[in-house]
Amino acid sequence: MKKPVLFIMSLSIVIVLTCNIALAADSGVSPFLELSLDETIKRALDTSEELKIRDQEINRSQGVYRETRSGMLPHLSAESTWTHNLEYPDKAAGNYSDHEFNTGISASQVLWSFGKIAYAVNAAKKTVEATRFNRESGKQEIIYAAKLSYYSSLLARNALSITEKSYANVLENKRLLGERSYGGRSPKYEIIRMNAEVASRVPTVNEARTQFDAATETLRKVIDLEFDYKIELTGDFQEKYADFDYETLVAAMNEYEPSLQSFSKVIESAEEKVKSRYASFLPTLSAFASWSYLGGSNEHPFLNNDELDNYSLVGFKMSIPIWEGGEKQAQLSQSKADKEIAVLKKKQLGKNLLLELKKAHLEYEQYKNNFKANIDAVNLAEESFKQTQEMFASGQLTLTDLNDAELLLTNQRLNKETTLFNINVTLAKIEKLIAGQYDEQNFHKKS
Repeated sequence: MKKPVLFIMSLSIVIVLTCNIALAADSGVSPFLELSLDETIKRALDTSEELKIRDQEINRSQGVYRETRSGMLPHLSAESTWTHNLEYPDKAAGNYSDHEFNTGISASQVLWSFGKIAYAVNAAKKTVEATRFNRESGKQEIIYAAKLSYYSSLLARNALSITEKSYANVLENKRLLGERSYGGRSPKYEIIRMNAEVASRVPTVNEARTQFDAATETLRKVIDLEFDYKIELTGDFQEKYADFDYETLVAAMNEYEPSLQSFSKVIESAEEKVKSRYASFLPTLSAFASWSYLGGSNEHPFLNNDELDNYSLVGFKMSIPIWEGGEKQAQLSQSKADKEIAVLKKKQLGKNLLLELKKAHLEYEQYKNNFKANIDAVNLAEESFKQTQEMFASGQLTLTDLNDAELLLTNQRLNKETTLFNINVTLAKIEKLIAGQYDEQNFHKKS
């Protein structure tokens, strides 16, 4: 019985030691993050300080709105005072006591201000809406930056893969040259030139790897990812892209672009402020009421109930501004200027955005057409390279022909990836300008 028990114990010890060694080895491996475009956008939005700043701007504008709205609501206050009059003239003895106590409640309510407060409340409410559109504008900028960084990383990754394939092709060409050399058909200068061709591809691969690493680090910053994590891109450029109707894009931009919508709300707010300034020249009618429980005593520091009496009153108050040194006129002038500035800024922004949309749409259509040509060029270059390798192996073509065919293939593959990058960047710009809103029924079939 002892031998099986010892064997089992020994086996358990071995398993435990093996697990510990494996865990120790795993602890030295850096964690990696599989990153898609959607995940990139989500992380960029979640970690953006700019978006948090916009949220606080909304909170601030909401506070201003509530503060302004308070002018329409009743104001209620309570107050209690205890007074010990140390000294007063004899002739004032009928009006003062040594000890006085007063507690009470007062209330006031604006009844009519010819819209001064109502217009101010509307203006503050429009400002809140404007800050919400500002937040959406910031969100679209973050989404665009995240897409641009992700697409840059995709381009760098694909370019690295292409240059590595190019290096592998050159090594294959060298092998074919070696086979020809065994037959005595390759002069020495071709072998030297082939070795130079192989050596020249190494810096190209290294440069592509450096660009990929740099793009990855930029992407890491956009999503605020710790340096301990390695990023693995899971997506790739799509092969089909929708057609857009330019007039529909313009209509969508005018309706949904958040910066334009924000300026529209700013203009509406400025209009309400102007109305409020005009109303400030007119009277304001308000009501007030108060209740007091007060009294005085020359004997007791703390008054008894029989020494205190109830007092109450109600009334109306009309405040009529006559002359305040031109203050209200100056405020009205400022409000009018603010409105005109907002109108001009919206007009200026509209022109700039329309130009951006026009350029993005033209570039998008051009890149789509280029992409069709890129596909044909890559297919033809691949076929040409294969035929060139076969003809070179049989001695029908020179080393120069073989290297030119491989270089052509590499360049066409890189051109295709660059075109895909440009398509996606211009598409992201269009989506930013229309806030991602484009009616599906206006989509044409995929090209």
